Amino acid sequence: MKNKLFKRLVTIVAFLAMLALSAGNAFAVANSSSVVSPYWQTDSDSYTFVAVSHPSLSGISSEVGVVMTALTENGTTTFGTSAFTVTQNTTHRVFIVATNHSSINSTSITGADAVFITGTTNATSGSLIFTPRSSNPFLSRESATIDGQSLQMTDITALSYWGAVVVSSANSGFAMEFIGDTQDSAFNVLTTTNMTTQAVGIN
Repeated sequence: MKNKLFKRLVTIVAFLAMLALSAGNAFAVANSSSVVSPYWQTDSDSYTFVAVSHPSLSGISSEVGVVMTALTENGTTTFGTSAFTVTQNTTHRVFIVATNHSSINSTSITGADAVFITGTTNATSGSLIFTPRSSNPFLSRESATIDGQSLQMTDITALSYWGAVVVSSANSGFAMEFIGDTQDSAFNVLTTTNMTTQAVGIN
């Protein structure tokens, strides 16, 4: 069991290192304000589903803007990008699909919380990068005082991410891994004496 966990950790670290080196400056990732998923895929039969939820944690704005980019395998080009805003106590459903997918499309799945990234008909895979829409995600958008109350930030790492690659014909699939989300997030707290950092996720 420990060997499997160690091998998985080594694989994830190696993939992230490769992604950082191959992406260059075009897709630079700041680990303090971004979330990544090492793998997604889509073709005429399979698609990728991601849910992004706002768990209403203390210190987080009631509206958090997210930009999701689906990088292809070489890490230098995109399958597509979408920007959306997740509001307090809601979940956005994101579907990454090929243009010829028969059952998963914007006609069959509707609602303001449904986001589609639709690309080529060819089988495609790669990695996902989630970045903030806000140019200053760690600055307060709402009123805050210096009496120990936390700032209301648009920090996307305080959101909850989960997803799966789904194979429609086999009615099966596998879960996705997300790195940098609410599991290891932190926010700043302004007090009368200094600024401190506190964890907000499940540690």
